[in-house]
Amino acid sequence: MRIINIGIIFIVFAIQACSQRVIIQVENQASFDRKTETIEIQWNEINTKLNLSNSSPVAVSEDGNKIVHQVIDIDANGTPDYLLFQSSFKQDEKKQFTIMKVEANVPVESITDAKYILPRKDVAWENDCIAFRIYGGPLAGDVRSGLDVWVKRVRYHIIDKWYDGDSLKGKKRISYHVDHGEGADMFNVGKTLGAGGSALWVDTTLCQFGLFTKEQIIATGPIRAMFTVTYDTVLADGETLNEEKTYTLDAGENLNRIDVHYTGLKKDGAVNIALGLVKREGTIPYSDESNNWLSLWGLVNDDSTNGYLGTGLILPKRSYRERREDANNYLIIGSTSADKQFTYYAGAGWTRSGDFSSVDNWNSYLKTFTLRLESPLRIMILDTN
Repeated sequence: MRIINIGIIFIVFAIQACSQRVIIQVENQASFDRKTETIEIQWNEINTKLNLSNSSPVAVSEDGNKIVHQVIDIDANGTPDYLLFQSSFKQDEKKQFTIMKVEANVPVESITDAKYILPRKDVAWENDCIAFRIYGGPLAGDVRSGLDVWVKRVRYHIIDKWYDGDSLKGKKRISYHVDHGEGADMFNVGKTLGAGGSALWVDTTLCQFGLFTKEQIIATGPIRAMFTVTYDTVLADGETLNEEKTYTLDAGENLNRIDVHYTGLKKDGAVNIALGLVKREGTIPYSDESNNWLSLWGLVNDDSTNGYLGTGLILPKRSYRERREDANNYLIIGSTSADKQFTYYAGAGWTRSGDFSSVDNWNSYLKTFTLRLESPLRIMILDTN
């Protein structure tokens, strides 16, 4: 599994091994500011230079001050794959960060989280801005693989609290479908793709799988929540088709990165994939001229005091094919080959979160996110000493 964060280019110079620190230079060459950008450094790029073991603690500093970082092992083989940290950049700004080996890590409060919820068998995840859910087994009803949205107007974690409160019996129940001051689940997924689910697109028909059959939580923070879900279906000829989706949500973001990979597909020609936003009453769709982002904006539900919700999709231009819609979803159709990973971005934003005041704010966020994808940060490992 290969995960690449939005907007990163590496330039590595030959430097002295087994040193005490590594200096990382990060440059924003774009003509716009970047807020809370996640920077990924491949662990093996700093491993030999600092003489690290797989469990060696490190510290990351900016201007002499330690900042939050995360070491992530994507394939769970015991060897770290990436070191993550975050910073903001003004246009054309250049910053330097120091990575050092230390005696012990200092515990920090996680901004993100991802959980497999029993007995419901849901997967739920969140950051400081928003939360999402993929339904599991017992209470899924007619829901399939669509992406559910939980809107938040607090920055702390709510997943456990909301599930626990909703599971209480009788008058003690605190329904997470009602906003008690923190936000709520006011989004209706049903049989649709919800807020950015995906499915195979075969002969102009949406071929959506059922519920996921396997899950793996990869990371829970403090910067990144990451997990994989697997879907299996038996085709008419008795063969099994497997779909694996990896969701990545970083602190400060409203969009998930979603990586899709199929096994069992015939490898002759392109594979078409539909990305969708469920049609909601009273909402208006928006898109850009190149059609590689799609937005839907309107009231969250029939109670106007609950504010407005924007949902959105971004598909890198190299994968874009066309815009479509069916009875339930506005769609972007993308294509890839059967043996390659397909990547897109999807999520939502709520007016009562304090992050988006209007449709213009939401669409501007999608436009800027697209520009970040097209104008990556430039990362250089300068030296060690």
